[in-house]
Amino acid sequence: MSATKILWGQITVVFLIVLIAIWAATQWTAWRLGFQPELGQPWFELARGVPVYLPPAFFWWWYAYDAYAPPIFVEGAYIASSGGFISIAVAIGMSVWRAREAKNVETYGSARWATPPVRPGCWRRNPAKTGRSAGG
Repeated sequence: MSATKILWGQITVVFLIVLIAIWAATQWTAWRLGFQPELGQPWFELARGVPVYLPPAFFWWWYAYDAYAPPIFVEGAYIASSGGFISIAVAIGMSVWRAREAKNVETYGSARWATPPVRPGCWRRNPAKTGRSAGG
């Protein structure tokens, strides 16, 4: 596998970890606040009395209601930020796994596309090839 390929699998896994952590923070904060109507309309209801909110709602609530319940929002922030730390660890782990998996090293052999070496003295006959002047 080439090192220049975009690793869509890794990008997707890291993005999903962050999304799940933010969503967990949103749901946990809503639960701690008692699913109050002031939180806004839920996205949908999983069961009767268990609303599910959009993941970024946590940040909107934090901005609007932090003065009323700071400890709850700090705990929610810990949950949301844990996704960033977990995703960093997972990305490093997946990179190490990928590096160990690459047993076929294909970085050698690039000389086959190079031009043949310049023979000694040929610059005298054709100075434009070597970039030197004919006078020395």
